Amino acid sequence: MDSHDEAPTTPPGTAGFDVREFARTAHGSHRGTLDLAALDREPLDAPSARLVRALRDTERATLHRVRDLLVTATHKDARVTAFLTTWMFERFWIADALDAVLDASPAARALPPSAGPPRWSLAERRERRGPVRRSLVAGVTGTQIVAEHMTTGLVDEWVTGAAYRRLAGVSPAMAAVVDPVVEIKGRHIAFLAEEAELRLGRSVRAQRLTRRALRHSAWPLGWAGRSAHERDFFERQVFGGRHGRAEAARVRTLVAALPGIGPGVAATVESRLLP
Repeated sequence: MDSHDEAPTTPPGTAGFDVREFARTAHGSHRGTLDLAALDREPLDAPSARLVRALRDTERATLHRVRDLLVTATHKDARVTAFLTTWMFERFWIADALDAVLDASPAARALPPSAGPPRWSLAERRERRGPVRRSLVAGVTGTQIVAEHMTTGLVDEWVTGAAYRRLAGVSPAMAAVVDPVVEIKGRHIAFLAEEAELRLGRSVRAQRLTRRALRHSAWPLGWAGRSAHERDFFERQVFGGRHGRAEAARVRTLVAALPGIGPGVAATVESRLLP
């Protein structure tokens, strides 16, 4: 067993990201600053509206993600739970802003339903565990699961960041909506990256658990139960074509640079993003 496996969950030297300042300056509703009239002049096409819907649903599912995190040892870490509270608040209001975009977009009214049969993948079976089973498994895993949660959350932000950049390139009107969201998410990435690097760097066991999670996670996180056609669409829209493949390669490079993760796991993550 790694000598640090039973160390306190909060790693030393984490003063770089100010969680109190993050909470104090949390971003609430965006509706007062959205220029929805610009979307009348530069309306979204159907694929872009569908991508907005997919991201809205992803942001809206944050409460369920936090529920799954807090049945594990992650809830014992005061710094992480303080971050998660504000993170959940900011993602709620991002989802609300995307709702406003959909309400203002005629193309959104004729989108295909998002529900449908999910993919079946043996690799993703752990993603389908309910909260009770997650709690039981996490009880065996111990505090090193915090490193897994911080790292998979970080990779998820990199994945959804590629989707937001895809939307920003649709039109200046959409860029005006997305750019503030990307700025907000930059703070989320800063915290998660700091935590992931510190925790992975301190424990070989945390690296092993995290490598396993990265190999088997659906991207974006929580999408294991989404319909197969929605997942196919997301992968084509965000990671298809030359630009999309470059985005997937960017994620691979970032993942490979994490302590103890390595190029093999990073290549697996990339392959699961590509259509």
